[in-house]
Amino acid sequence: MNTDQKLALVDIGHPKHLDKFANDEDEDVRAEVAKAGNDSHRDKLLKDSSAHVRRLVAKYGNNSHRDKLVNDPNSSVKKEIAEHGTDEHREKLIKDPDWLTRSWVAKYGNKEHVTKLTKDEDPDVRNAAHERLWDL
Repeated sequence: MNTDQKLALVDIGHPKHLDKFANDEDEDVRAEVAKAGNDSHRDKLLKDSSAHVRRLVAKYGNNSHRDKLVNDPNSSVKKEIAEHGTDEHREKLIKDPDWLTRSWVAKYGNKEHVTKLTKDEDPDVRNAAHERLWDL
């Protein structure tokens, strides 16, 4: 079965197909399962080798998924957590060593988060925080 056929079956959304394709060798197929599947399918994808798949789990999953992904090494995964997660997630991400992750918190965080980031060690994070304060 080729990728297009698998993707078509994922789009139908039958649990039998989603269960099977959550373990597929093709990253694109697993990514579609992360989007179209349910939380139990996303549970299977939490430790996927692909950052793209984990990013989609963070975006379409629930806060329990984000709790587990908040320490992911990939900044695109943490960007989705900053955007779709809770204030508790963003509070953890404020301390992330990656400046890009902290800049996502400046973009999506609350006033308390953004205010803290105006004193960040990285000038790009500080600038993002100062710009965001105008919107809050």
